[in-house]
Amino acid sequence: MMIKTKTTTLALLIASTMMLSACGDGNDGKDGVDGNPGSPGDPGTPGTSGLHIDMANNAIANITQASYSNGIISVDFELENQQGVGLFGLSGTNPFHDFRFSLAQLQTTEGSELKQWISLLNETTNDAGTTFEQGFEKINNCVECLVDHNNGTYTYTFKTDLTATEDPAGVIFDPALTQRIAIEMQFEYDSGKELAENAHFDWIPATNASEGIETRDLMTLQTCYTCHQPDSLKAHGGRRLDMENCQSCHNGIVTDPNAISVELGHMVHAIHMGPNREGKDEQGNIVPMPYTIAGYGGDHAFDYPAFPTKPFMDCATCHVEDETLADKDLWLANANANACTGCHTDSPAQHKSDKNPQLTCTDCHSAAVHDNHAKPYKAAKEYGVTVSNVAISAANEISFEMKILDDTGNTVAQNEVYKKGYSKPYVVISWDVEKDYPDFDQSPYSERRIDIKDANKATWNADNSVSVKVSMNFPADIASRSLEVLPVVKVCFIEGTSTRTSCDNTEAYPAYVQTPAYRTVLADSEAVVAMRRAIVDDQTCHSCHSFEFYHDSNGVNCIACHTNDKKLGAVEDANGDAVAWGEMKSTSFMYKAHKAKGHDNGHGGSGTILKTDCMTCHAEVEGWGGKAYGFELGRNAGQAHVVPSFIPGKQNDPSLTPVETWYASSDAASCISCHQKYLSDAAMAHMQSNGAYFGPDKQQAKSAKEACATCHSPEKIMEHHGHKL
Repeated sequence: MMIKTKTTTLALLIASTMMLSACGDGNDGKDGVDGNPGSPGDPGTPGTSGLHIDMANNAIANITQASYSNGIISVDFELENQQGVGLFGLSGTNPFHDFRFSLAQLQTTEGSELKQWISLLNETTNDAGTTFEQGFEKINNCVECLVDHNNGTYTYTFKTDLTATEDPAGVIFDPALTQRIAIEMQFEYDSGKELAENAHFDWIPATNASEGIETRDLMTLQTCYTCHQPDSLKAHGGRRLDMENCQSCHNGIVTDPNAISVELGHMVHAIHMGPNREGKDEQGNIVPMPYTIAGYGGDHAFDYPAFPTKPFMDCATCHVEDETLADKDLWLANANANACTGCHTDSPAQHKSDKNPQLTCTDCHSAAVHDNHAKPYKAAKEYGVTVSNVAISAANEISFEMKILDDTGNTVAQNEVYKKGYSKPYVVISWDVEKDYPDFDQSPYSERRIDIKDANKATWNADNSVSVKVSMNFPADIASRSLEVLPVVKVCFIEGTSTRTSCDNTEAYPAYVQTPAYRTVLADSEAVVAMRRAIVDDQTCHSCHSFEFYHDSNGVNCIACHTNDKKLGAVEDANGDAVAWGEMKSTSFMYKAHKAKGHDNGHGGSGTILKTDCMTCHAEVEGWGGKAYGFELGRNAGQAHVVPSFIPGKQNDPSLTPVETWYASSDAASCISCHQKYLSDAAMAHMQSNGAYFGPDKQQAKSAKEACATCHSPEKIMEHHGHKL
């Protein structure tokens, strides 16, 4: 195809020039007048800088400022990744961009320290319009409300006129009060990638002040992480992340459709009461009244064990003495009655009268009374048990003297030492502490546990010292082995006080004496006795469980009783009966800790402690292989761990396929303690081909030569569980 172009010939140009010259007189004319300047050109679309938000693996939000005028709030905020690169591209037209804004104002009570967040933009939650929840403005409902400055900074202008819009809950916006703007984002892409972030900004619209203003600051999310893992507190499908956002939404007027309060203080107290929460029925009888709220999928009752501390009212577990919190003592000064009823259900309501129409519990009751419950434990913490003159005869008879001493060094009388039912004052004799305590078959726990109020085993002397003499099956070389005498003793105090009393007193409250175990090597009085393998950080246990664990607690010495080869126990149903399909469980410390309620919430599931977060409990210390980490394979050879031969399903007939007692070598047992239910035959074969043992022969488990640590370093183990050292 020929392409034609328009051209001008040289002849034409010459002819044109001659014609122009013929018209002139030979003199140049005057220059013309300059024309008017043209209109400015379109500046064009501004360029972008940073990273498009859809390309980001994480997002950090920060609200920089807010402004208010004639009922309308505008807010400036930033989005960036962990490297500080701005994230542009947030848009209300993008279906993946679920980005929301909420508002709450801090309501104060004149003449009182009581203050409470109250939500704005409220929505009704029942047909009658009598229950409410916090509403949101979403960018996909008002595309034009959001301005993207194309560098990771944005401006959002609320479309709601707070002075012209009537709130369904009757809340009146007051620009003179502290207001909280909260950001909530959660992007769920088709690829499976997620982005979630929260941010908040407190400020007073009338003065534009954001520093030194009234707020409500008495708890931190970090305190919740004492027991909970971050993933377990990502509420509402991972959308809610920050305490401040939780406070803003779970505020003083929000309830479920049945008018049950979901205010944060009420809800947290009620949930943590678990099965201990009680109230009164229509006849006035005290009955279980677990916190029950209507949610997705119907009503949900929090009736499972939910607060692991003892005494139960150990408020200091959450209300910590943190000087960075402006309102750390607010709960003591003027507690919110809604928080009180979270624990006490309807009991305080019977006190409501014309004299106290607002049901302000602290008009009559001091919130400090809750601290009284811990006083016996705090007192007992200063007590101690001394052990002396330890000897083991040729006839395998151990003898020693012991004293229970108060904080002034005086001995505690026999009638002040608690004994009732299973809870006896006793000592546990153990050896091979550094090797996870003695073989159960060599000397079972029932033999090593000595009741010091059993006249056949112990004598109380006139000076309240105790002389103990008991026979048991010691190894022949016991004198050269580590030896431990662990006292587990309760002393009685008047309830709510630090005053010691006789245990026959109706006001007596027993609290455990927390004292170090006595450890020695009889053949070498100068020997430094090794502690148990540094696997678990004891303090992490106490931080969550407070002064007392499940039962009989003196520190974290559970394995002294729950040895690795302790016999299997039956799995029980809700009524305490053995399950019909014959499932059995190990009762060793490792298995009990991994499978405890709150610790084990399903394979890969989320709960108080995530199964995959080993670092919750395991210590960061110098390990046997030199790694500064307390979870290493290969360092406990020679132990046999009792495990069930298989984990049956509910259709199992135990008369046809009974669960038998099997044994696992140490490394295999550590994996099986969590994964046995999910292990494939191939995985089990892999372990066995690398020296592990799993079967009915205890001696083979002890003599196994495992090579797991060769490949499965601490770094790789943690990587498998989603963490890095």
